[in-house]
Amino acid sequence: MSDRDRLPVWRTALFALPGAPLLALSVPPIVFLPPYYASTLGFDAAIVGAAFLFARVLDVFVNPTIGGLQDRTRSPFGRRRTWLIGATPVLMGFIWLAFIGLEPGAPAIALTLVIMGLYISFAAAMIAHLGWAGELSPDYHGRTRILGFVQIASALGQILMMATPAIVEASGLGDFNDGVRIMGLSALIALPICVLIAVLAAPEPPAAGHTAELGFLQSIRAVINNRLLRRVLAPDLLIGAAQGVAGTLFVFYATHVMGIRGNASALILIYFLSGLFAAPLWMALARRVGKHAALSASCAIWAIAFALLPLLPSGDFRIAVAGMAFAGISSAASTLLVRAMMADVVDDDELRTGRARAGLYYGLLLTTSKVGLAIGPATLVLLSAFGFDAREGAVNDPDALLALEMLFCGAPIVLLAATIWTLHGYPLTEEMQRAMRAQIDARRAQAPSPAE
Repeated sequence: MSDRDRLPVWRTALFALPGAPLLALSVPPIVFLPPYYASTLGFDAAIVGAAFLFARVLDVFVNPTIGGLQDRTRSPFGRRRTWLIGATPVLMGFIWLAFIGLEPGAPAIALTLVIMGLYISFAAAMIAHLGWAGELSPDYHGRTRILGFVQIASALGQILMMATPAIVEASGLGDFNDGVRIMGLSALIALPICVLIAVLAAPEPPAAGHTAELGFLQSIRAVINNRLLRRVLAPDLLIGAAQGVAGTLFVFYATHVMGIRGNASALILIYFLSGLFAAPLWMALARRVGKHAALSASCAIWAIAFALLPLLPSGDFRIAVAGMAFAGISSAASTLLVRAMMADVVDDDELRTGRARAGLYYGLLLTTSKVGLAIGPATLVLLSAFGFDAREGAVNDPDALLALEMLFCGAPIVLLAATIWTLHGYPLTEEMQRAMRAQIDARRAQAPSPAE
């Protein structure tokens, strides 16, 4: 890819802006909304866990379908643009319901429907933005660069959102519940502004190849028959599971085991700040050793961080800050590198089938990460079986606290070790991707692109 064809830095940065509110929205449903629903709105912890798990399972069917629909969309305005703009107001409605509109005493079915709507509209917007990002550059490192900008914007969005409850609590302006509501308001304001800027700032490449006429069963066959796709989805699933367990249990672990009361939001903020500053380092490492090798290194660092957590002294906030800063080094790497790897898999698929199916494949990627994340809320059901009480001010016995510590620290270590194993011998290198792109470009030059 020549410098002339490369998207300028300022346009890349503007295009990446929707990543800020979108990926920031992926954190509260894991970290803040489950304890908010259980402790404040009074839903039973098992019901909360089951509602989030059901929504995640539904994603298995919904996300690939949405991705396939986006691939088949033809619009003079651009298929990714059309879906991103169309999904935004729907997502805004469910953000309001999830963060503000639900009230104590609401029926469980209302909670479930709100979570489902939030996930589906989020998926439509996220797949559109990721599919667009993956198609902006045909270059192995160019994709890492663009998705790196998206990840940096995402980390900034996460930090700003996480800073909101921390500031609210530390300043005495409100409590944890007020912080959750203000997070929702922040997303409602930022999302439409960032989407508007992105759709005006960046070009959308014309649709290439045949349309992706695949339903759910055909999507499953695509997974079964594509070895490279499985090699990306497997680590994404395992990393998502580790993130889900850690994210769901963090507030409980920080409060009941680490003895950090009232400062859980501040620790999460430190975690994401560390990831923001480390993102360029992972981009540079991926350029030097390859995306999959850099991803393995990030998983190793994260597993070491979890192994060290039980050794930290209880109640020492400064030590806790250091531990979270170390753990956060890897927080940006997994999302960035897995998405960049998937863009290369899309090339392999187009070369073999003649179909451009970025929407479908990013829909599958979003599905596996969500399925992995669903294990997090499911741990609330397991904790309840050990007698853990999630309600505010509850006192738990040593067995319940031990179960919490084993789940929070032990499960991610096992999952991350399995991730490293799945990445061993990953074959899609820079040289292989460049050879595929040369063949794809030659094929496209012989046939006109389908009209939008």
